[in-house]
Amino acid sequence: KIFVMAILEFSLDLPSQPSQLMKLSEDYENLPKYLPDQLKSVKIIEKNETETKTEETIVFSTIIKKEIVQEAIHKKKNDNELITDIISGPAKGTTIQTTFLKTDAGTNVSFNIDLKLNLKTKILKPLIKKYYKMVLTSILYKMNNKILEEN
Repeated sequence: KIFVMAILEFSLDLPSQPSQLMKLSEDYENLPKYLPDQLKSVKIIEKNETETKTEETIVFSTIIKKEIVQEAIHKKKNDNELITDIISGPAKGTTIQTTFLKTDAGTNVSFNIDLKLNLKTKILKPLIKKYYKMVLTSILYKMNNKILEEN
């Protein structure tokens, strides 16, 4: 298989604490609550001390409505870093590194995504890059709001 690669990096600053955002980010089955239109479901298939394997159903509703099912392995590298490896689906081989760094104002959340797409999905690359940024940013803003409402 031939892969098309792209590196996608972005970050955002949020007033919540890194540990609070990290805890919500690891609550995989509840992630669709933050973005029900795009993230239809997340099911935990396997879980142990170091990693969680999930099956995620993602909905792209642009010109055409397309549903993608993928499997991913999520690992907590340390207290402020999560690594997600996508192991099946059109973005198989993609790695998402999420880092939660404490700042004076709260947390800087940075994403480093090594996006791998098969040739069939290559034309969707700009869309997928935009999608990842939009989805991850939206989820984190909504998590942040949930934390602020609870405090």
